[in-house]
Amino acid sequence: MPEIQTTPEGNACLNVGCGGVYFPEWTNCDLLPGRQVVGHDLREPLPWGSAVFDAVYSSHVLEHLPLKAGRVLLAEQFRVLKLGGVCRVVVPDLEGICRLYLQHLEIAYEVRDEDSMRRYRLAVAELLDQMVREETGGELRQLLHRGDVGGAQGRERFGDAYRGPKGEPVTLESSRADAKDSPMELEVDFGAKMARRWAKWKLKLTTGDGQDPRRSGEVHRWMYDRLSLTQQLEEVGFEDCAVKSFDESAIPDWGKYNLDVSRHGNFPRKPDSLYVEGCKPA
Repeated sequence: MPEIQTTPEGNACLNVGCGGVYFPEWTNCDLLPGRQVVGHDLREPLPWGSAVFDAVYSSHVLEHLPLKAGRVLLAEQFRVLKLGGVCRVVVPDLEGICRLYLQHLEIAYEVRDEDSMRRYRLAVAELLDQMVREETGGELRQLLHRGDVGGAQGRERFGDAYRGPKGEPVTLESSRADAKDSPMELEVDFGAKMARRWAKWKLKLTTGDGQDPRRSGEVHRWMYDRLSLTQQLEEVGFEDCAVKSFDESAIPDWGKYNLDVSRHGNFPRKPDSLYVEGCKPA
């Protein structure tokens, strides 16, 4: 069983599908391993015993799994939590994306100027592209490459993922993996490099050249709104399920470890997100 990290405050917190955004004081897992990241395929049971974590967090992971597989992953998160532990799930907000699409549809249909049509095209792509794309990046990448998404619009919808002008202030503690000048970017050893290369090679074997987004895991296999995600959590046993904001959480010391805050200020890292939490009954 992989080692479980404990924060200075004495809590064991798990970041599931962390990618490049994590704290070394948490236990982190992702498909590709690293020195601070346990390599693990989330379609398999989590490699820890039952009732060992005080909190479990995942961001923009669940939507990449089919509905049934997503429920299995939530059940695994329930299993590894201690009694009274907190599960926080962050996904793209289907309701918000649909409302934005309808809003821009109405405006573009009436006005049809360059700005309204650009916003409408992006709203359509946000709603559909990552579920139906047949090549990596899909139509959304084409919109970005054509300059069809303005800087303000890009930051508004994509947050830290938008490659805007450099030089914005960094407000994070440098212990978070994606913070500027994070010491973790230097924490690479030979074992971690080899494990990461092996995982990438296995992934390439199963996905061919990696250009098919349906085989590589790039596409969204399901989408959630506040009702459906709450129901999913309740069905696997969580209680007191509720929608939260990016800076509100029952996870211990969330103000210090806020993984949903932007690198550049006190606003969401991924603005299109829905945040829902539930507790394992004590």
